[in-house]
Amino acid sequence: MTALMLISKAFASMAELALVSISVSNHPKVVEKANEITLKGISVDQILAEDGLKINLSTKSKIPISHSLDANISRADDLDRKFLDGVVTLSKNLYDFGVVEYKTNAEILRKEALKLEYRQAFSSVLQRLLNTTNDVIMLDRMLAGLGLDIDIANNTIKEIKLRFTSGIGTIMDVRQAQLSLLDLQTEAQTLKEERLAKVAILKNEFGIQNADLNIVNQAIVKFGQRLINNKQSLEFTISDPIQYERSKKIINFEKSALSSQIKSLKSENMPQLNASITGVIYDLTRKADEHEIYGGINLTVPLFDSGLSKVKKRGLMYRIKVQNDMMSALKQDKFLELNKLTKKYQNLKIESITTKKKEINLSEKLKQITQRSAVVEEGLLSKFQTQLRLNKIKRDLASYPFKMQSLNINYWALNEQLIEKMSIHPAK
Repeated sequence: MTALMLISKAFASMAELALVSISVSNHPKVVEKANEITLKGISVDQILAEDGLKINLSTKSKIPISHSLDANISRADDLDRKFLDGVVTLSKNLYDFGVVEYKTNAEILRKEALKLEYRQAFSSVLQRLLNTTNDVIMLDRMLAGLGLDIDIANNTIKEIKLRFTSGIGTIMDVRQAQLSLLDLQTEAQTLKEERLAKVAILKNEFGIQNADLNIVNQAIVKFGQRLINNKQSLEFTISDPIQYERSKKIINFEKSALSSQIKSLKSENMPQLNASITGVIYDLTRKADEHEIYGGINLTVPLFDSGLSKVKKRGLMYRIKVQNDMMSALKQDKFLELNKLTKKYQNLKIESITTKKKEINLSEKLKQITQRSAVVEEGLLSKFQTQLRLNKIKRDLASYPFKMQSLNINYWALNEQLIEKMSIHPAK
């Protein structure tokens, strides 16, 4: 293979993965998770900003309206005087025993959890895209086979009718052949409707048009080939322990975030130290040459909150327990899903072996009928029906690689490694 061909194949592979990645990234569920990550980042920035230096400008003014005081009282000397004072205040939290630090850490941990949830959503949507595309390609293969069978049926019916008019065969032969044709047409119509539904999913959810189907399918085919080459397809991995590190990390991040919230809650009950500097310019409406600057350090010590902090802590501790329960449920759910998938795989293997045996037997039977019909002008209906049964079995055999591909997709999605095995790089 020349270097040019290798480069061409590499670019084609990149284009396939790019189309898949863009289609999944633009899915509403994935976009929603991406927005949550952005909002959580803003939440972290907000906490840090709230703890930063604050500068406020305010005014204090007096506009006399009316008064009734003894003129001899010195405090009333300036009652008729108008003034407008300007006040600038700088304030900063000096020490809070880690309240802000723990709050920020909790939000950062939740942001990390959201990044993993984004990959979970991406993987789930990717699984749907791959399986739906795989199903459409399989249905196309089935419909193509049925189309050939319908042609065979139409031609056979014509031949049986001709024989019947020539005195060979019965009207029942014609009716049975017509019923077989009707069964084929009904099956084809059912598959067409199923295909239309799946194509609608690809178009409406992923923006995948018919022209893009083969591109996505090529990515699926290469994914399956890599699994075989690396001995990571189901026949090699079905007995391996289930992996779900991403889900466990999401739960552990939330537990750590809750622990940080508990630490923050404890720190809120400790003394808080704040500093402030205030500058006052007296009477801005006049010369504004009188001013005052003073500072202060304020200590706030919480003494009693009617048990509010204890109730909050109890709630946070219970939420940690909920996360532990979720971890146990996750383990059970994963094993149940793996058992279902394993059973499907085993049934598919058994069905495949059985179908191959049927194909051999029916092929031999069709061969014998064909040989007899060459000598005796009978057996056309029997040959036709046997041919249809054999073709049905061949269609079933042709569907097994697609069904196995779907199982491989579901297996690696269950193991939370589908993105990595596809070599796709999500945006977040």
